[in-house]
Amino acid sequence: MEKEKELLKGRYITPKHVEAYKSGVYRALFEGIKEDPELSLEIRMNNEAMVYYHKDKILTTSLDAKDNPKVTMLDSKYYAGKGKPSVDIENIANLRSLSKIRNYFKEAKRLVYFYKMGEEFAFQQNLAMGNHSFDKKYLVIDMEWQFSQIDLEKDQRISRTRIDLVVIDTERNTNGFNDIYLAELKVGTGAKDGKSGIIDHVNKTFEIIQKREACSSLIQDVTSIIANKTSLGIISGEPKEFLFAGKPKMMLISAYRGETEKLELEKEAQKAKKRAKEIGMEEPKCILYNALILLTEQNEH
Repeated sequence: MEKEKELLKGRYITPKHVEAYKSGVYRALFEGIKEDPELSLEIRMNNEAMVYYHKDKILTTSLDAKDNPKVTMLDSKYYAGKGKPSVDIENIANLRSLSKIRNYFKEAKRLVYFYKMGEEFAFQQNLAMGNHSFDKKYLVIDMEWQFSQIDLEKDQRISRTRIDLVVIDTERNTNGFNDIYLAELKVGTGAKDGKSGIIDHVNKTFEIIQKREACSSLIQDVTSIIANKTSLGIISGEPKEFLFAGKPKMMLISAYRGETEKLELEKEAQKAKKRAKEIGMEEPKCILYNALILLTEQNEH
């Protein structure tokens, strides 16, 4: 007992707390954590275990003096002025339902994401920074582009949407034009359903492609942004003259962190292609990217 009290002064949870995760009240919770590569379970002081998403704590478990379980949900700062997660994860009864646990994590992650503009935005930014050269095949021109419809009558407007990345092909296509791509970025499989789902993105991208005013606005924006960023030295390499195609195309960039996510994202790409065919849209260019970082030693010369 004295030894356990001493251990509790550090980062340690008791055997009963461990057992609660292995076969007790936290078993389903543990399953939900292990199946989600964006979550990590960390051992903390005072017999607490904390679940993190992008370095942010979204759940804490503990046992009281009588070994009764206690769960603390996401801090209220993440949903101030918004709705908190719909699943009351502090209700111990909900901990026995894996589906409710999944819903809690999904909602908690989304709240954290918009609070800090999480990993997807960081990956998006890295993609832009890594493709700021005329010398590369793809040149990222803009992030979060949106078609301004302020001059259109309300009955002429299309669905509002933001494009993750505007990318141009620095090499001309078989018709002699440089293609502009409206790129949708997916990091992992955390937000592929509902309003943010791939079918919705295909539909909204097609609306832009079919809207003459949107295409004209996009080409104008791309042209002026290239001029500005070239002048500022943001775009490196030997400047090129571009002849843009009249309509943009869709690109789907999917970053995976393991075979499971890769398979799921490949399925999403097939859904996008199928939907594009159904509505008469050109097949999206789908790029799969391995986001795992392999540590290697390089010889120094």
